[in-house]
Amino acid sequence: MDRLKIIDKIHKCLRLSESGNPNEAAAALRQAQALMRKYEINEEDVRTSEIQEASAHSGGYFNPPYWAVALSELIAQAFECRAYICRKEDERPVFRFIGVDYSATIAAYTFTVLYRQLRRSRRRYMDDLGIEDNNTERLRQGNVFAQAWLFRIAKTVSEFIAKPNNEQAIEDYVKEHYGETMDFERNPADPESKDYNVIVSGMRAANTVQLRRSVSQIDPNKSIVEECA
Repeated sequence: MDRLKIIDKIHKCLRLSESGNPNEAAAALRQAQALMRKYEINEEDVRTSEIQEASAHSGGYFNPPYWAVALSELIAQAFECRAYICRKEDERPVFRFIGVDYSATIAAYTFTVLYRQLRRSRRRYMDDLGIEDNNTERLRQGNVFAQAWLFRIAKTVSEFIAKPNNEQAIEDYVKEHYGETMDFERNPADPESKDYNVIVSGMRAANTVQLRRSVSQIDPNKSIVEECA
């Protein structure tokens, strides 16, 4: 029997072992343990097999800005995932979310929606400044605005933060499939005393964003993120 099929069968037995029927639960657990002994599959193999990946585009940036990286980390923490930036030679990078079951898909979807909202709000704010496109001060204020937006949305996202029960399984998966990874560091924009209105504008723009948990396992993306106009 194919190893992946065996592990899938073990998963099903372990889920049945959580049944409210004591006899059914005990029988399922015994079967799972018997399969693990017979095919020499350990608990680490079972945990790692549950890990899935999902991608989100970087929005055209070859080197994603600080606020995009910070948003990916915020979302990853909320949905108990890891966020990585994957880049092939001469190609724009993508954000990769790695987590258990649906968590990676939900994290990638939530990141994509919030990223679009943040980028759109930042662009609108910068356009209203009336400063030429390549002006350094225009970009700096746009980044301060984005950071204030993130600061405000962090309170909403923090309500979703899960307990890190799957941290080791994700760590094992990453090492097996990607080997050693490197930190991708970007420096935030330094707010100045004159940036009070910029920060307030960023926080106000984030007030329109709402998150709510999906109740559907069939369509885990449904109704995850909403924006109230």
